[in-house]
Amino acid sequence: MNITGIESVNFWALMQMDRKYPYRFLLFIFLLHGHAVLAQEICNNGIDDDSDGLVDLHDPDCQCHFVVTDNLLQNGSFELYDHCPVNYTYISDSKIATYWQYGSLMNEAEYYHNLTCSFDSSTIMVHMPPVLPLPDGEGFVSILNSAFINPIPEKDMPKGYVGQCLQAPLSAGDSYTLSFYAGRFRSWDNFIGKNFPFTVAVFGNADCNAVPFGDLSALGNGCPSNYPGWVLLGKKDVTSAGEWVQSKISFIPSSPINVIEIGVDCSVLPQIPDLADSTTFLDYHIYYLDDLHLLPTKDFPFQYIHAQAGTGCDGGLPILESPAFTNATYQWYKDSVAISGATGTTYALRDMSGESYYNVLISTPGKCIITEPFLASSGLNKIAMPADTVLCDNNDLVLAPAIDGITYIVNGTTADNVTITRQGSYSVTATDNFGCQRTFNVNVVGQKCTDCDLYLPSAFTPNGDGLNDIFKAASYCNFSGFDLQIFNRWGEKVFESHNSNTGWDGTYLGSKMLSGVYVYFITYSTASHTTKTAKGTVALIR
Repeated sequence: MNITGIESVNFWALMQMDRKYPYRFLLFIFLLHGHAVLAQEICNNGIDDDSDGLVDLHDPDCQCHFVVTDNLLQNGSFELYDHCPVNYTYISDSKIATYWQYGSLMNEAEYYHNLTCSFDSSTIMVHMPPVLPLPDGEGFVSILNSAFINPIPEKDMPKGYVGQCLQAPLSAGDSYTLSFYAGRFRSWDNFIGKNFPFTVAVFGNADCNAVPFGDLSALGNGCPSNYPGWVLLGKKDVTSAGEWVQSKISFIPSSPINVIEIGVDCSVLPQIPDLADSTTFLDYHIYYLDDLHLLPTKDFPFQYIHAQAGTGCDGGLPILESPAFTNATYQWYKDSVAISGATGTTYALRDMSGESYYNVLISTPGKCIITEPFLASSGLNKIAMPADTVLCDNNDLVLAPAIDGITYIVNGTTADNVTITRQGSYSVTATDNFGCQRTFNVNVVGQKCTDCDLYLPSAFTPNGDGLNDIFKAASYCNFSGFDLQIFNRWGEKVFESHNSNTGWDGTYLGSKMLSGVYVYFITYSTASHTTKTAKGTVALIR
């Protein structure tokens, strides 16, 4: 693999382009020579061998290519086209590539085929030719992301997208993966040793008529999320030092998606003034896309690390296990940097204090495979759910957010977070990547919260099992001056608290109270300075 991506430089074109600046061509030759003597990146030593600022799996030189053989997209490599591009205004050439159309009315994407069309040969082959051969076939698209010395709002930025109405909708709650090749070529920034990442993003909408978006009279239209119905499904930062890089984006739509757009995200590029004599200012902001595949994630040809059954659930450190192949060698990575001496089919984790991703590079004769990242974290310990809680005025109640590496089963249904929409009893089981589990039983009561009422359980069981052990008030409004007092049947005060988060654990002066009925009195002040009271009985059950 040519690590600088300079094999495609058109020297004749460069000389013609640089007649005005003859010294720049000499500078280019010097820079070219400087790159030629760089060392090749070694992918298992934790060192930036080629001095490009990227170590081990962070470096595109160390990436293995995967082969995808199916596709929900049509013409994913842009091979089918209606005619040779003449110009790139949306009105006249909106659908050059079959099944695709430019994403916005401003048309800041461009389509190329075979590099022999007149526009292609007179512009792209002069200013920014791609590395050849292309990832697949002879067609590809370019994506523009503009920046301005004087910043303007993102919604007015010229940004590029290509869109396609899908033959069948993407289903809500299912996981999908978009794979692609992307590259940025002949940038002066690359030649001076910098590697600035660019972002590939995918947006979705339920309405195929939402493409194209924007206004022809505007300076720019920003990203799709500025327009009704569009949502960001996922994005990926890619680093290309003059070569095609294969990458992917995985996402889970929250609602059915019928059309997607692919291009830059909604961020605003920082002000980046180019060299004073450069004629290639925009190449910093342009990247190419080719060979797009969209499939359910379960159908992608990826390999996965597994945790050995039972490891890590008893407080010990888990053991990770790689897929096994015949005549293969293995190298483990933590956060994409090689782990010295970790060359077996298994790896025992040494630290679980934070969050880290692990991969294995598997080398077989004539092929290499990199497993999907495996998240090792203590995310299960971050989850806490009350035994009793209140659902206010039929609003959604989030009992547990989405956490990387955690899946939930809520009353038998798999979910990535726990959001309650109606009152009832819920059994929630949280499972991490190691197969370790925690189960919560939550009773949710619907209540009007506009009056700042309190919810209190009628009974609690302080037996130390972690379920319903504490008697305390719950509310979803702001209040102050809280005072809770609890009395036994003889009128003796056995507990008092001025903090609504501190409840009674069923003890008095260090001794466990007997099962029975106890009386509580509560006073508190609402945000409108109204003093309210609550009183009743609670059953202590042992």
